[in-house]
Amino acid sequence: IFKAERLVFVSAWSSRVLTWWSLASGKMPMKLYAHPDNYKTHKALIAAKYVGLEVETQAGAGAATGKIPVLETDQGCIFSSTAIARYISRISRPVGLYGQNLIEGGMIDSWLEFCTHELEVPLCTWVLPVMGVFPEVAEATAEAKKDVKRALEVLNNHLLANTYMVGHQITLADISVCCALVDGMKLVLDADFRAPFGNLMRWFELCLAQPEFSSVMGKVA
Repeated sequence: IFKAERLVFVSAWSSRVLTWWSLASGKMPMKLYAHPDNYKTHKALIAAKYVGLEVETQAGAGAATGKIPVLETDQGCIFSSTAIARYISRISRPVGLYGQNLIEGGMIDSWLEFCTHELEVPLCTWVLPVMGVFPEVAEATAEAKKDVKRALEVLNNHLLANTYMVGHQITLADISVCCALVDGMKLVLDADFRAPFGNLMRWFELCLAQPEFSSVMGKVA
């Protein structure tokens, strides 16, 4: 009985390893239902470049919720941009997108939360009216500018003594923050606004210089 149970366990473990290997080697492309030009989509696509995962981007609603983004895998669907990016980043542990240990993983989660709530919310409030998504509310834009400045000050101070957001390599924290900044850098964060944030700009340019970033986002002014 023990041998039979052990064989079942080994067989199941081998199946999972083969599935992971197939995903990581790009032999089983996943479908990502998402807006291809959205910065949230770029997070997942850049992470996929790093782990060597082939992802097919398709516009339209995913099956799970009727909303996008949705990542369709052979084992089920994952929805919401952050959950998708986290899942992809964890596919290949040696790549290190989710850190080299538990504390780095926790730090990455901390910066993801910061990015979502302290940076993306005010920056979208400022940028989306410029993109014509919804009408501008002057009072909201004024407050958003202040909040964006505070968020950039936090990032700039952190990057004074750090080359990357966490650890000594690109992680999902770098991918998420960089992608969140791109529309702002293109549309509203002019040279005068950027001037006090030298550390942040050095890091931003470093990220964009990586082929995994440039192959997804192209040239960013």
